[in-house]
Amino acid sequence: MKMNWEIFGLIAGAITASGFVPQIIKGYRTKKLDDISYFLGILIATGMFMWMIYGIHINSLSVIVANILGVCFNLILIVMKYAYARKSISPAENA
Repeated sequence: MKMNWEIFGLIAGAITASGFVPQIIKGYRTKKLDDISYFLGILIATGMFMWMIYGIHINSLSVIVANILGVCFNLILIVMKYAYARKSISPAENA
């Protein structure tokens, strides 16, 4: 029986990318992402974007899909962190 490595890669990518989901859910519930670093999120998103470009170059659906998901989840976390940080500033501090 021949292994379909592209399906294996898609499953691996889905498992890896789903690692961001619990943090997104926790952040959504608590409206706090103070412990998340902008630098780390941007660094990971940049690396995953580069992997996505590489996946396009080698024509690998699993590499492309896994890294699109990763970039999207990282961007969601970065936007949530920014939005929640802005909401936590009191009107007196904002003036």
